[in-house]
Amino acid sequence: MAAGEAIAASTGKCDDGKGRIMAIDNGLIIKKLQKLDVFFAAFSQFTKMPYAECDPETFDDQVYLFAEEETAEEWVKECEEKQIPLAVVKVEKKQMMMYYTSLYLIGVNRLVFHNGAGFSYLPLEQVVTINQREQEENGLPRSNATLQLTMIYFLQELRRPGQSSEDVQRRKHLQEMEQEMMANLVRAKYIMAIDIGKVEGEFDPKKHSQDIQIPYMKNQEGEILQPVFSDLWEFQKFSQNYGSKLRVAMVPFKGLLPSLIKDAKGYVLNPAGVSLVLLRQRLEAMGKQFDN
Repeated sequence: MAAGEAIAASTGKCDDGKGRIMAIDNGLIIKKLQKLDVFFAAFSQFTKMPYAECDPETFDDQVYLFAEEETAEEWVKECEEKQIPLAVVKVEKKQMMMYYTSLYLIGVNRLVFHNGAGFSYLPLEQVVTINQREQEENGLPRSNATLQLTMIYFLQELRRPGQSSEDVQRRKHLQEMEQEMMANLVRAKYIMAIDIGKVEGEFDPKKHSQDIQIPYMKNQEGEILQPVFSDLWEFQKFSQNYGSKLRVAMVPFKGLLPSLIKDAKGYVLNPAGVSLVLLRQRLEAMGKQFDN
């Protein structure tokens, strides 16, 4: 972030897009944002999630919103020139609460909003508050913002095109992000899907049934990957398009390998989101590295 932007974030001022700082009342900007019938959000093409940045000065985790589509497209084009492929997603009034809720679920705490005149830096909780439920429901994780955010940051950078493998500084940064992500992966609880579409009568989770199936996916090479989810939100995104009856089970990290179906090469974590592939060998190595 440029120096002018950092000042704006801490003083309640905004950047006019040309490096000039203007005093502004954030309350008015927030009201304008809240009254919009539509806004435009920047999404990463690599994670299918809102594009997130960590401000190096304030350490706020932030996303970008625009009142005008043209401004959003221009900003995205500038990012593409920096090898950061993004997409502009139109968010209508009826979708806004879902969008804001997703920001809470991935650990974002600040909005960078371009209101047509310049960027303003708005705390998410001042724009919208949600009733955050318990972290778990019947032992299942409702959300896992820490893991989600570390995966987003790592994969946004890892999948960037045109990056030199000889860039020592970038390689070191990626290693640091990967280590943080892996530590969160090992600490997490996971949701596994069980397909009961062929089970006759009432499903009883305490009884074994040969009709129970485990959903799987295939990559471009035809290899089988088993979907697994960091939280109920990710499971729901997957299940709404699955077209069969799914139930869930909670599995700790140490239970992932024993729960992997026979022919699967590994898991795909959050297939409707970041789609992080975790192969058998990788799971084994992580288990040894972070074994207490």
